[in-house]
Amino acid sequence: MSRLLPIAAVSTLALCLAAPGLAADYGMYPELRPAYPNQWALPEDDPLRFEAGLRYWYSWGEQDFDVGPLNQSTSDTTHSGEAHFRIDDDSTQSYVKGYAGYAFLMEGDYSTTVSSGSIANGRLGYVGADFGYMPFGNEVGSVGGLIGYLYWNDSPNAGRNSFTAADSSADIAWTEGSPFYNLGFDSEANNLDIHALRLGLTGRAEISDMIDITAEVAAVPYAHVSGNLGNVLMDSASGPFTGNNVFLSSPVNVEGMGYGAMGEVMVGFKPTENMALRVGGRAWYLQGQTEATYSTVSVIGPADSDADGDLDQAPTLTEQGYITTQDNPFSLFRYGLLAELSVTF
Repeated sequence: MSRLLPIAAVSTLALCLAAPGLAADYGMYPELRPAYPNQWALPEDDPLRFEAGLRYWYSWGEQDFDVGPLNQSTSDTTHSGEAHFRIDDDSTQSYVKGYAGYAFLMEGDYSTTVSSGSIANGRLGYVGADFGYMPFGNEVGSVGGLIGYLYWNDSPNAGRNSFTAADSSADIAWTEGSPFYNLGFDSEANNLDIHALRLGLTGRAEISDMIDITAEVAAVPYAHVSGNLGNVLMDSASGPFTGNNVFLSSPVNVEGMGYGAMGEVMVGFKPTENMALRVGGRAWYLQGQTEATYSTVSVIGPADSDADGDLDQAPTLTEQGYITTQDNPFSLFRYGLLAELSVTF
């Protein structure tokens, strides 16, 4: 035991003498974490702002399509629900937004070259997205440009022409000896799809902590329009038939290009920091030209091949297609009032 005490004393003295050297070589051990600073750094503010909500659009719609000398026009009042979102990036002064809506009630009137009546509901649906860049302004307001895309289906139900589904003589129902025959028929309602490019200006102003204004105006330099017109040609009669006849054998399909303009303005009130109630208006307008295609069938009625008084030759059918490429102007106009409830997070 007496020998251990001197050894321990020598060891302790050696560690004490080495301590300054170890402290001087602290930098040789970078994996050792230094002490915490006296002041903690606060995290930077998130530059992203998110907003989402629901809208109600009360709109009036007007359509006018010409196919050569024939015309189909509609006028409707429509109630739509819409969901939307917007993401603002303050670090780049840009935003993206998206919206989608669908009508739950449509009513109105239509007229064609040969008839008129009431719109029995219909379909209005749309999906759009925009990218905006607003480099000009300050914390009170900013302006800039936008580029966007809109898919828009605007299809008031203006009645429907019936057309024969027969495309060969074998599709004609006939009993030998009878002067009468029948064909199957089908029909399609209006269906118009629009794909539109949007280029324009956008702005936003914070009037106060409780009031804001957003506005945009966009040109539509190109829009593709396609679909069918349900009631632009005269309706085919129902059977039975006799003799020689010509029947419509397809809907009237249209396809073309258009251009126009769109605009929207909203005034918002913020009862709380992250909730906004807004009201405003929106208008979409397009015009252009289409190509219209449709087909007909000609039926030659039953015949007496051997002149014995009995009809022994079945009816025969031939089909003919048509295309009209000129004098087919169209216009679409939908405008109305918007109400919105949004939250930010």
